[in-house]
Amino acid sequence: MDSLEKLLFPIILISKTGEVCFMNGEATNLFKKSLSLGSDFFSHLSESSKMKFHQYLNSVIQMPSIQECNIEFNTKENETLLLQMRGRLSLDGETIQIAPQEVREKKETGFSYRVKYEEIKKVANIGHWELDLKTNEWQYCEKIFEFYEIDPQKTEITPELFYSLLHPEDRDKVTNAFTNSLQEKKIYEVDHRILLSQGRVKWIRETCHWIFDPFDNPIGAIGTSQDITKQVELEERLRSQETNYFNMVENTSSLVWSCNKDGKFTYLNPAWERVLGYKKEEMMNRLYSEFQPSEVHERDKEAYRAFNQTGKTTRLGYETIYLTKDNERKYLDFYPSAIFDTNGVLIGSHGTAIDLTDKRNLDLKLEETYFELGQRQFAIDQHAIVAITNINGDIIYTNRRFCEISKYSREELMGQNHRLINSGHHPKEFFKDLYNTLKRGETWHGEIKNRAKDGSFYWVATTIAPIKNSKGKTEKYIAIRTDITKIKEADEKIRLLLDEKALILVEVHHRIKNNMNTIFSLLRMEANQQENSLQKNILLDASSRVRSMMLLYDKLYRSENKEVISIGEYFPVLIAEILRIFPNHERIKTLIEVEPVLISAKMLSTIGIIINELITNSMKYSFSDRSEGKINFLAKKDNDTLLLNYEDNGIPMDNKIDFQTTNSFGLNLIQMLIQQLNGKIQMDRKQGNCYNIEFKIKGN
Repeated sequence: MDSLEKLLFPIILISKTGEVCFMNGEATNLFKKSLSLGSDFFSHLSESSKMKFHQYLNSVIQMPSIQECNIEFNTKENETLLLQMRGRLSLDGETIQIAPQEVREKKETGFSYRVKYEEIKKVANIGHWELDLKTNEWQYCEKIFEFYEIDPQKTEITPELFYSLLHPEDRDKVTNAFTNSLQEKKIYEVDHRILLSQGRVKWIRETCHWIFDPFDNPIGAIGTSQDITKQVELEERLRSQETNYFNMVENTSSLVWSCNKDGKFTYLNPAWERVLGYKKEEMMNRLYSEFQPSEVHERDKEAYRAFNQTGKTTRLGYETIYLTKDNERKYLDFYPSAIFDTNGVLIGSHGTAIDLTDKRNLDLKLEETYFELGQRQFAIDQHAIVAITNINGDIIYTNRRFCEISKYSREELMGQNHRLINSGHHPKEFFKDLYNTLKRGETWHGEIKNRAKDGSFYWVATTIAPIKNSKGKTEKYIAIRTDITKIKEADEKIRLLLDEKALILVEVHHRIKNNMNTIFSLLRMEANQQENSLQKNILLDASSRVRSMMLLYDKLYRSENKEVISIGEYFPVLIAEILRIFPNHERIKTLIEVEPVLISAKMLSTIGIIINELITNSMKYSFSDRSEGKINFLAKKDNDTLLLNYEDNGIPMDNKIDFQTTNSFGLNLIQMLIQQLNGKIQMDRKQGNCYNIEFKIKGN
């Protein structure tokens, strides 16, 4: 409703049965009184207009297009206004939106000064365009393509194309007008040239009106373009003549005229030529009625006859219509006065007239735009939960969605504080922060849990912004909310499931870890009881492999990322734990250099078993008869390849043994695991035992 209140023309909302639902300030000024909400609109009409208005409401309900009718409205001062009502059914189908306008003078049957917007565009040779700032899309009517001599089927008008067609001398003027109008929030009108083929120049008159949302942010623009080439050419010719005289009448934009008693023009200033297109000579000594539509002439003839009889103007100004040389209608506001001779005898008249055509066209366009804006605002209200409060937080407006979700009627909410729906969920500090933010003149965003009338709870994503007057002082607050109850309920379910999953994972981890520890301990105990060294070594090898898997599993459990693990955190710990299994591990020195490379847990487990086998071979065979030894381990990444280098300075392995012919379980296991990972291994036995291993880890 706030957007309707800001409209510059009268607007009222009436129910299908005639009750007043809303009226803005302009409507109050027009009616000269305020109509109570819910009052019967019929009670303010003359008896002859009540049935007519009843039939009009039925036609609006049944017809999708804008309907019109004239009624007599009784004001507070017992005056009767003749009003033209133009309206149509709103989007929700519940109310009728009507734009009333006073009819200055009754018109004969069959004539109406209001013609359809599209007809005016065609007659006035005007095209229109629209800009949607949300999508940054421009839309142009066919007339625009005609002006620029562009085939819409072949070429699209873009801002870049428009700029290239502008005359170089006019580009800054057009750009500045467009930018300044947005900054100053004013309609602009600018005339500029465009360059066509063969060096031809065409003049275009551009107008633009910016559209703003309730928060005063620009959301789009509408504009018109008019080919004024002929007008500009006429003006240029007139300017060459105006160098001969500089008096105010010859240069005024108003139309100045004189007529004799018969109504023939005896003087016309250059403005007539600019407006109607006739040369001065073509209009001089001709009746004014020759340049009017026949139906208008019949009306004005009576007024002119009365004027000649009394010598007094019937009203200070009256609106009439003249036809241009191109048969276009021009709406003129006339201000006549009588001319008397020295004997007091009426010999003619003179006066001024103002061209209202552009204003009327713009008014029609603005009326349609504001009407559409009202419809868009209504559509927004269907989704958003909207409330407006005064400076004390008392509710002064709510939309339908607010009533639906809170389960309070609008009457129950009006004048109430928002504490009415406080759920008690949020601490005092929460609302203290909210109020302090608003007091600073800032916008507050957050999520609030409210309580409905029936005791149920609902969540809303909320934006509260101050509404300030022209002096920057906050007068009201507007709150726009979105129902997020289902999202909150889903989040709570997910949180509970995650908590439950975490508990299960902890329990599973402890059980698996305990079981693996049990297996490791049993293998170690069994190995210690074996007198056969071969069997003992087999059990020790198995226990070391279990130990390697235990380390990986524990690392996976403690890692935030269960998919990939850094080898820099895993390999050094693994090597130390494997060495600790062997009694003589304190005599072995190690040099470990591992880069923090991330690889998958599956690949890491396999490489861990390979490292376990290499260390086991070193401890069991390479250092079997030595008092000390050294193991070096290097791991790094080269592009998409993981390079591992393992070497010891112990007894070299027999040159006859290789990975293809060996009967060693450990070496066979290493070869098999490397093949599973599509890796490569090379063995160097010149000084101790050296193994160079490569794995592809791209996409791992």
